[in-house]
Amino acid sequence: MSCQPVVFSRRWCLPAAVLASMVAWEQPGHARAPQAPAPDPLQAACTAVQATPMWQVSLLFGLNRPDGGHVSQREWTRFVRDVVTPRFPAGFSVLRMTGQWRDEHSGRIIREPSRVIWVATPLSSDLRPRLEAIRQTYRQRFGQDSVGLVVTPGCAAF
Repeated sequence: MSCQPVVFSRRWCLPAAVLASMVAWEQPGHARAPQAPAPDPLQAACTAVQATPMWQVSLLFGLNRPDGGHVSQREWTRFVRDVVTPRFPAGFSVLRMTGQWRDEHSGRIIREPSRVIWVATPLSSDLRPRLEAIRQTYRQRFGQDSVGLVVTPGCAAF
């Protein structure tokens, strides 16, 4: 490829040639070199710490009932035993917390005793239905408006 002084300066000859060849390479009829898949940063991070990619799931449960009552320790224990454990038999953690949220209708700040169930679970196609079953059962059984859900990718090793 020759460069005319009117069109290109000498320092632009090589970049222009590279660009022209790249454009030509992309045209139909030119075979493309196979590209390696982009490295997965999560897999790389997990490998670096000798762990496995997993979902980190937090389910957020308020213990106050709309009628003014509270979910008792006995009710909570039964719920965990009958609803959560069958869906995550490999294990999970239950954290006691105090939650806070703003009531949409009154604007009041509400504080209540809460529980967080934290699960590290492998990537699987049945994760969503398991989580939805837990959330729906809790809402129905204890008259709750919602059960919070936070899901983030992460690494775990046990």
